[in-house]
Amino acid sequence: MLGSMQADRIRLSDLDIRIRDIERSLFELRAERSQVKERLNAYKYPVLTLPNELTSEFFIHFLPIYPATPPLTLASPTTLTHVCRKWREIALATPALWRAIRLHYEYDHETNIPKRFNQMNISDAWIRRSKSCPLSMYINIRHPDIMRKIFTETFIMATARWEHVILLEGDTPFPFLNTGRPMSLLRSLRLWLQVTNDVFTFPDVPQLCTVHLTGVKAGLNVTLPWAQLTRLTLFYVGINRCISILRQTTKLVQCSLTMSSSHSESVDFLGSDLALPHLEVLSLETTTQPVDGVGFLSSFIVPSLHMLELEEIFLGAEPSIPALEMFVARSGCRLQQLGIIASWDEEVHIERYRLAFPSISVFHRSG
Repeated sequence: MLGSMQADRIRLSDLDIRIRDIERSLFELRAERSQVKERLNAYKYPVLTLPNELTSEFFIHFLPIYPATPPLTLASPTTLTHVCRKWREIALATPALWRAIRLHYEYDHETNIPKRFNQMNISDAWIRRSKSCPLSMYINIRHPDIMRKIFTETFIMATARWEHVILLEGDTPFPFLNTGRPMSLLRSLRLWLQVTNDVFTFPDVPQLCTVHLTGVKAGLNVTLPWAQLTRLTLFYVGINRCISILRQTTKLVQCSLTMSSSHSESVDFLGSDLALPHLEVLSLETTTQPVDGVGFLSSFIVPSLHMLELEEIFLGAEPSIPALEMFVARSGCRLQQLGIIASWDEEVHIERYRLAFPSISVFHRSG
């Protein structure tokens, strides 16, 4: 009994000694841990030591080149605000990061309900952050409820800063186009009209020089200061409307036409020249066979033209070298490049053109 108690006393003393040793080691480890934390907290990542102005410039180069619009999730300025507090402060204080806005909504086709509800207020937020910067806008909204949500006072006021605009119409027209507000900064406009019967007029766009219209409605329902345009694309626009517009666009430098026509449409270009003295690049395609492709081509007077792309139908049912020779001679242009547009299954008579025009670079493009 006494021997057992003596053994326990000795064991207890040993345990006390071991506990003191462990506590001393734990104290030392905790002290070292505290020192390591202090060093880490005092460390500044090199990127965070850069001047804010330089960091802002890096942020701008992280995005697609303006006026291209970034996505709303990855590779967007919002992503930069999630890295750290300093980056968030710099990003929110850099208006150029928020000047290109993409408003595009995905839908459940069965319920016609937007899949992404968190994007509804993004236009106001980005517009406010962009301060006074000119804006690039991409709007593709097919749901009337969402269109009404973005049609806020902030949005309406911002139209005065629109510089580059792409508008794709769905089931709802664009109410902000007929507010009568001037768009004095607008330089390029891409408009795709499908269902609207509204007529859109742009009376106060002194800097507008580039226009891309898609759809029969776009050709009929849009009024622009055609005389000041230098670049024009008309896609799926009636041939008579194309002719009517071209008669007003005497400053064009580049023109691309993809025309549509019905068999009942009476074409009114015969006997009337389309004089475009500054035109350098011309592309001609058709979704339906024009009434007289050769006659349409021969109506152009384009003395500055150096690049021509067209479907062979504009040279006649069979490739017509004389038709092209007459076109070049009548315009007095020095054609440098000739592109023949054809479907994959169409025969392309490239060699005939190369033999007939050895000084011109002839190439084929699939339409």
